[in-house]
Amino acid sequence: MDLRDRTVVLTGATDGIGRATAVRLAGRVGHLVLHGLEPRDEVAALLDQLPGRVTYLTADFGHLDQITRLADEIRAATDRVDLLVNNAARPGARRRAVTADGIEATLQTNYLSTVVLTTALRDEVGRVLNIASATHLSARLQLADLGLAAGGYSAVNAYAQSKLAIVTYTCWLAHQLDGRRQEAASMHPGIIHSRLLAGMFAIEGDPPEHGADNILRVATRPGSINGRYFDESEPARPNPAAEDPAIQRELLDRTTALLAPIGVDPA
Repeated sequence: MDLRDRTVVLTGATDGIGRATAVRLAGRVGHLVLHGLEPRDEVAALLDQLPGRVTYLTADFGHLDQITRLADEIRAATDRVDLLVNNAARPGARRRAVTADGIEATLQTNYLSTVVLTTALRDEVGRVLNIASATHLSARLQLADLGLAAGGYSAVNAYAQSKLAIVTYTCWLAHQLDGRRQEAASMHPGIIHSRLLAGMFAIEGDPPEHGADNILRVATRPGSINGRYFDESEPARPNPAAEDPAIQRELLDRTTALLAPIGVDPA
């Protein structure tokens, strides 16, 4: 996919991999729409250095209604989204926390935000790239308790489950798309040195630019990537649960129930 003269939407664009990806994309695409949590004046130093046409929009993914508002603002800024990169994420909290919507915070920010924004933009979007993590390979979806309220909560468990949910959702979504005009894929961008990594693991990692380069390789990969999972920039097999239609369907049912209060139906 050639991104020249294309519109690209990137969430979580002000820190870590997202920030590095924004820098890589700026000036190389027709219109770059960036999302961040921070008010514009707090990220002015970043935005001022980005060449080309850049639109910056804010939303707190701890509030589901702000995600739907973000989608409205994206539609007001552009009539099409050639590439949507759902990158916004948070580490699992050390202690289980819930959002203003009463949902476990890691699940909402990392997974439900992806579903809400993608659903809202589905008629306008071409290629969807959902940023997951290799941690999803060791996770198991607690479908009856996605918020881990009944026990078994840990920062890593919450994070890994949210990423498995992303990959599972992406596999489901790919089957709903035609694979030519629209497609969806997920990927592990690498083990990247960031505040997110430091928040859960006592390890270093590659620089954020390494993750950004992997995202751009997959985002611009020629041919169809519909339904694929990538380990860094190479195709790989995801957790088998993600490819199970029964698990996909139950996850979508549970997701639909969680999103019913804001009227979002991903199916």
